[in-house]
Amino acid sequence: MHLKGLDHVTINTADLDATLAYYSRFLGMESGWRPVMPVPGIWLYAPGGDYPILHVISVSATTTPDERRAVDHLAFRCEGLADHLAKMDAAGESYEARPVPETNLVQVHQNDPNGIRVELTFEDEPLPDHIVWTDFQAASDE
Repeated sequence: MHLKGLDHVTINTADLDATLAYYSRFLGMESGWRPVMPVPGIWLYAPGGDYPILHVISVSATTTPDERRAVDHLAFRCEGLADHLAKMDAAGESYEARPVPETNLVQVHQNDPNGIRVELTFEDEPLPDHIVWTDFQAASDE
């Protein structure tokens, strides 16, 4: 696998409007296209950017602190999906891999040793046939 760079950061918020206003006003970010997801949220793009760099998920103010952790996950742009999955399988590490609807992306979610969720995003690389994936729409953590 080849790491190409940071793709995006996902944060949780109990106030979606205030979060959008903050990042728009102070960083010039723009709300843009987001595929249908099982939870409300927005994707923010750098001015003129071609992919979102900040994903914002709306959570209830009544959720527990663990459920609404401020940083949800780190995401990296990568190449070499099949090699990475083979390496994870050989090490006995758990992960979830699935295509993103309406895109040419595949995401692999795994946890680092500190419990931080890490997402690896692969473009134009299909999932290997032996991978059983969870329907993105049914996922409760996106």
